[in-house]
Amino acid sequence: MPEGPEIHRAANKIAKALVGKDLEKVELHYKTVEGLEHLLLGKEVEYVKARSKGLLISVGDYVMYSHNQLYGRWTVNRSTTKPKPTNRSLRVLLGNEKNTARLWSATDIQILEPWELSGHPYLAKLGPDVADLEVKYDDVLSQVSNPKFARRQISGSLLDQGFLAGVGNYLRSEILFCAGISPYRKIGSLSKEELCNLSKSAIDVTALAYHEKGVTVPQELYKTLRENGLSRYQARHYVFTRDNLECYVCHSLIVHTRLSGRRLDYCSVCQT
Repeated sequence: MPEGPEIHRAANKIAKALVGKDLEKVELHYKTVEGLEHLLLGKEVEYVKARSKGLLISVGDYVMYSHNQLYGRWTVNRSTTKPKPTNRSLRVLLGNEKNTARLWSATDIQILEPWELSGHPYLAKLGPDVADLEVKYDDVLSQVSNPKFARRQISGSLLDQGFLAGVGNYLRSEILFCAGISPYRKIGSLSKEELCNLSKSAIDVTALAYHEKGVTVPQELYKTLRENGLSRYQARHYVFTRDNLECYVCHSLIVHTRLSGRRLDYCSVCQT
C-alpha cells in the first residue's frame, strides 16, 4: 500500500501537470463517479492536495476524493504519450492539452462539494499528517502526548491514521528504530524525552522518505551500502525487511515479528 510520502509525491506531480488549467478530457470509470464527467469537464483545476493517504483534486465547484488503498496508483504523462500496458483498471482520467493524470485500480473515489470534506468519514478523523512537509512539531508532540492514547501499544497506534496520519507499515518500523523505542511499549510508558524523540522521528523519517523516494537511511549510509553491492531494496531501510541481518548501529541481529496483523522489524538492543 502506498504510504503518506508516496501520496504526497503523487499529489505534487499531479498538481504540476493540472493546476491552473482547464480539464479538456475527463473519464470516470468507477461506479461511484460514473456519469459525473460533466461536473469537471471544462473546469479549472484549483489545487491538488494529499491528506494522509487520501488525495483531493479541486475542480470548479467540486472536489474529487480518492484513496489508493492497496492497489491504487496515479500516473502522469504527456497527453501525446500512451500509457504503458498494464493489468490495472483505469478508474479516472483527467487531461488538458499538455498532460494527463490517470488513477488506476482504486476503489474509493468520490466527487464531493467542498463543505462535505469536513465531515468526510476518513478525512475528519485524521491526526496530524507527518507526511505533510509543513506539519508542526508541536502539533505532533501534543498528539502523541494526549492521555487518551496512553493505554495503547505504540506499534498499533502508528498504523492508526487518527493517531498520526501518513504513517504506514515500513514507516512505523523505521520511526520506532530511529526513536529508539520498542514496538511493545505502551504510549503511556514513554517519558517526555521519548515522546519528543518519537515526534521528531515521525517527522524526520517521513520527510526523508518523501525526498528520497522511500529510502529511510541517511544518504551517506545508503551510498556506502550501494557501493558495497547491496541493491536499492536491501539498502533503503534501517530495520524493515532486514530480519536476521546486522543492525547498522549495534551489530546485533534485526528481529522480525508481526504486530497488529502486519510485518514489523526492530532491533532489540537499540530499541528499549
